[in-house]
Amino acid sequence: MDIEIKRNVLILWDFLCLKNKPEKAECIIGLGSILESVPRKCALLYKNGYGKYIIFTGNCGKGTEGVITKTEAEIFKEIAIQEGVPEDKILIEEKATNTYENFRYSLKVLEENDLHPESYLIVGKPYQERRAEDIALVELKDNFSVAPFSVGFEEFLEYVTSNGLMNAEDVINEIVAEINICLLAPKYGIQQECDIPNDVMASYQFLCNAGYNRYLLTDDKIARVLEKWRQQEILNNGRK
Repeated sequence: MDIEIKRNVLILWDFLCLKNKPEKAECIIGLGSILESVPRKCALLYKNGYGKYIIFTGNCGKGTEGVITKTEAEIFKEIAIQEGVPEDKILIEEKATNTYENFRYSLKVLEENDLHPESYLIVGKPYQERRAEDIALVELKDNFSVAPFSVGFEEFLEYVTSNGLMNAEDVINEIVAEINICLLAPKYGIQQECDIPNDVMASYQFLCNAGYNRYLLTDDKIARVLEKWRQQEILNNGRK
């Protein structure tokens, strides 16, 4: 990897990955992706007493669509059971196709199961941690924490490439897209605004100019998602 590309990626990585300690909670939320490390971490947290039950959320997203034959949530559940989590301590949400829907739809599934957690512990991809926190500040208010992976970029890259999950270009494009979303989403009220340091913005622009812009969102794309949610609400209200 080019030295300048790597230097700028590391700046974004350091900003996006959180460094807090996880707190014990009632419900562990496992955000869907292609990474089997997520359900394994959720299982470990559960077995160590960090949660009373787990909900795995995800249908298919840009990293799994056309790659997996089951939903992300189903796959995560199977892995967690293999890791020793009792099946009756796992719920799944299978409609979400993005992180915002992960939260919104998970809350609906919990409510449908007459579960009303007072606290949550969130597990997702390392570079998804900051955005997950910013979304949770809107959807879950203040009764949550994020369980960070505390893994370096090189270690993560080795894990995903050696297991054939992602290549370096995919990873960098997704990391760049995380900053893009942090810039756009807050003005629509679906994510808390965060202060992005100048060096992070400079590295983001450098990587965009270097061609790592495959997954960048636009206002039009966000508007389509918001319209989908609006139509769903109309449909749901019509059924009541």
